[in-house]
Amino acid sequence: MLNKSGRLYVIVDMEEVIRNKVAESGIITLNLEDFYPREEVIIFDIKDYLFMEMILKEKDFREALKQHNWQQYAGKTVGITCSADAIVPLWAYMLIVTYLQPLASFVATGSTEEIKNGCC
Repeated sequence: MLNKSGRLYVIVDMEEVIRNKVAESGIITLNLEDFYPREEVIIFDIKDYLFMEMILKEKDFREALKQHNWQQYAGKTVGITCSADAIVPLWAYMLIVTYLQPLASFVATGSTEEIKNGCC
């Protein structure tokens, strides 16, 4: 029905039962905490691979990554970070991920706290 201002309104009988259409729709409720990763978080610090903890030398960096024991990250959540105040090119992070991807269950940039809080 329309009132004088032209707006639609419905008269509801007070004895009519209010149905919960959401509950009847078959929507499944998911607890997101069930999907939260429970693996140990290991931090891969790029600082250890920098010359004088300031400069990334590509040739030395690539060789050091080839020699690194990547098996320790198998099935783990890995956070890639640089604790030194250095400018690290993006390709360095991508190169590390190429080594971690076949082994680690999850890889992200950031600290342990950032990864656990889902900020990355």
